[in-house]
Parts: sequence; structure tokens; C-alpha cells
Amino acid sequence: MVSRDNIEAQVSDYLSKRFLAKGVNLEAATPFAEFGIDSMTVVELVMFIEEEFGIEIPADQLTGDNLRSLESLVNCAVSNNK
Repeated sequence: MVSRDNIEAQVSDYLSKRFLAKGVNLEAATPFAEFGIDSMTVVELVMFIEEEFGIEIPADQLTGDNLRSLESLVNCAVSNNK
């Protein structure tokens, strides 16, 4: 089982390298929208988590609350990490 900290660190790194401008400090609890991250990017993050960690996030859990921020997305992933 992958640790929560490991998932958060790798997703944060992926997000920072691919989608955020240099120097932008990603705070886990800040809504993705405040960083200009759109729904298509969030879907890509979900796919990254599923592929990188083998964690399947069921479609019924792909809700606005679960996809609001890095923190909520990682919490959702951890709850499905079996």
C-alpha cells in the first residue's frame, strides 16, 4: 500500500512540472481553480493516480468535493487504496 504522503508528493510534482508556472507554490488545500487548473487537467490527474499507483477511483466518487483540491483528490485516492 502506498502512503498518503507519497501519493501527494508525486501528484504535486507531476502537477507542478506539467501545469503550473515556475515559482507557483502549490498548497494542498487550495482549490485547483485558484491555480487555473480546469476539469480536463483534474481528469488527467485522476488517470495519473490510477496508472502510477494502481488505485482505481470509481466514477461515482469523481465528484466536485473529491476533485476540488490536491488534498481532497489525494484523500479520495487513499480511501480507494486497497
